[in-house]
Formats: sequence, C-alpha cells, structure tokens
Amino acid sequence: MDLLFIPRTAIGLGLRAAKLPLDVAGHLLRPSRSDIERERAETLRDAARTQAQIAQEEREREQAEARQRREQAAQREREKKQQAAEEEQARKRRAAAAEQRRKEAAEKAAAQREEAIDAKAKRDQLEALEAEKAALDEREAALVAADEADRLEDAAARAKGRRKGS
Repeated sequence: MDLLFIPRTAIGLGLRAAKLPLDVAGHLLRPSRSDIERERAETLRDAARTQAQIAQEEREREQAEARQRREQAAQREREKKQQAAEEEQARKRRAAAAEQRRKEAAEKAAAQREEAIDAKAKRDQLEALEAEKAALDEREAALVAADEADRLEDAAARAKGRRKGS
C-alpha cells in the first residue's frame, strides 16, 4: 500500500457514496430489464385483448350482417311467394272470367240456334199453311167450278127440256 492508495480509496469511496443516491434514483427512474419485459408483456397482453375485442366485434358485426341478409332473403322469399300467390289468384280469376265468357257465348250461340230453328220451323209451318191454303183455294175454286158446271148443266137440261116441251 502506498501513500496514494489510501487517498485514492477514500476518494473512490466518497465518490461511490456520493454516487449511490444518484444510482438508486437512476435505477428507480430507469426501469430494469425485468420491468421492461413485464411492461412489454403487459403491452402485448393489452394489444392481444384489444385485438381479441376487435375480432369479437368483427364476428358480431359479421353475424349481425349475416342475420340481416338471411332476414332480408327470407323477406324477399315471402314477398315472392305472396306475389306468386297473387298472380295465381289473378290467373284463376282471369281463367274463371274466360270460362264464364265461353259459357255465355255458348249459351248465346245455343239460344241463337234455337231461335233460328224456331224461326225456320215457323217459316216451314207458314209455308205449309200457305200451301194448304193454296190447296184449299184450288179445291174451293174446283168446287165452285164444279157447282157452276152442275148449275150450267142443270140450266142446259132445263133449257133443253123447255125446248122439247114447247
């Protein structure tokens, strides 16, 4: 040990003692490696929680959107079925109306045929009556002519008898 060793040691210890509060404060102010790792781990956990929450919200949003799409598709399907049912009813009404028109047309045609048949029957009957009248008129004319011939024959016979008797 030399003479300078003691003062050097004393100065070194003094500096160390003076530095100690600064080291402690620096140590307290500057985090240790494990503190840094703990803080990093906590940050990573927070980021993972945030990421999980974002993923959960995204899943919920996608599920809500999928549910909404399903509901909209179901609504569209109900509307299509309703429209198809309305179109079917309209088609049935049109078919029933067309059937009614056909029936009415058939009935009208049948009535017209009946009227034509009745009119023809009346014309035929009228013609038969006119023919019968003509035949009766001819018979009457023949009877009148025969009566006239008989009368003339009787008158001629009387005139002949008067001539012979005179």
